[in-house]
Amino acid sequence: MKRNYCPFKGPFFDSYSIGFRLYQPSEINWRHRTIAGVSWNGEEQEAFFFSPDGLVLPLKANPWELPELIRKNAVRREFSSVHGSGFFAMSESRLASLKSRGMTDWVTYWLVDQSAGFANDPAVWQRIIDEDLAVEKTTSERAHQDMRLTSDLNGYVEECVAQRREQMVVVHRRRCVEDSKILAWLKGETPPPLFANAQDAA
Repeated sequence: MKRNYCPFKGPFFDSYSIGFRLYQPSEINWRHRTIAGVSWNGEEQEAFFFSPDGLVLPLKANPWELPELIRKNAVRREFSSVHGSGFFAMSESRLASLKSRGMTDWVTYWLVDQSAGFANDPAVWQRIIDEDLAVEKTTSERAHQDMRLTSDLNGYVEECVAQRREQMVVVHRRRCVEDSKILAWLKGETPPPLFANAQDAA
């Protein structure tokens, strides 16, 4: 049954507030928070969004705005197709039923060129760090001059760059841990309850 209205704005609703988003070529992207594509049933207005690894994301589609997002961002499409696996994916029984009856209503779209890679990849992160520290070096040199500091220029710049590098290391470590947890959650690999070990020990 088609819905006549949508209670939220935007092409999709991130009900768990994870921060899922389309790939942004000019920004830092994290693999398991990126929307790589969507399988869309335009007749029933149902969608399954998925990550670069093909894991379905728990997002609700806005049927009035999703077609425009697809039109602007689709890089390829596959007709009569439903993509995605994991905890939030379409059930195997339903998928098998669709395949037996035909899947004409479904089209899968892959969104945005993601060839620039993800920050989870050490090589990509190194490139991000190099670019960021080059900007930090220039900014520090200008600040030293603007503030007319009497300290050694090279020493000042090196200290600023070192501090910035350490900040980025901390951020990267934290974000990688968060992304790993999201990956496990999408797979349905939920960690044991907080007090499980204590109960076992008792």
